[in-house]
This record gives sequence, structure tokens and C-alpha cells, in this order.
Amino acid sequence: MSVELKTIKNTGKKGVDLQLTEYSGGKEKGVMIQLMQGLGSIINLDEPGCIQLTIKDAYYVSIELMEWIKIRTHENAEKLKAEIKKHQELKTTLIQDAVDCEKFIAELKIIEIPIRLLK
Repeated sequence: MSVELKTIKNTGKKGVDLQLTEYSGGKEKGVMIQLMQGLGSIINLDEPGCIQLTIKDAYYVSIELMEWIKIRTHENAEKLKAEIKKHQELKTTLIQDAVDCEKFIAELKIIEIPIRLLK
């Protein structure tokens, strides 16, 4: 007998559902979990079919997945920090450019020319 544990919507490259199902692997394997995504057809390799794991297998896979998540999120965080720093530097530069422009305009004294001279 199997038990549908969860369906995770919109997964993988194609955005298909990932179904988690618990089932019996018999006396030798015990309770197992099956991860199924799509049909797993040879025609469409983006739909890899299913993976069947024992509790021990699932434990080791979960450790590797958590490590992968930590590495990737750290890399993404570093990229975002660099982007934020770049934008902050740009903001500082733009603010200084605006201040410099205002000083330049003030020093030109063009604004003080009487309107009658502009006609």
C-alpha cells in the first residue's frame, strides 16, 4: 500500500509537479519514498521519472541537498552584496555629480544676467 505524502507544484525546468509517495519496499528495504516528476519518457529527458529511496538513502540525499543549498545561497548572497555595493558606490557618485553640477551652475553667474539682456 502506498500513501501520497505531498505534491510540490511547478518544479524543475518544465514546471511539472513533483509527487512524494511513501510505500513498502518489502522486508529487506522497509518503508521507502518515491519522488516522481513527469512521465520519465526517453523523448522528453526533462521529465526524469521517479527515484526510489530507503530511509537511509533519503537521509544521505537530504544532507547533500542541504549542503548544496548552503553553498548556492552563500554564492548568491555574495553576488547580491557585490551588486548592492556597486549600486551604493554609484549612488554616492551620482550624488556627488549632482552637487558638483549645482556648484558649477552657481559659479557661472549666468542666472544673474538681467532678463532684458536675453532679449
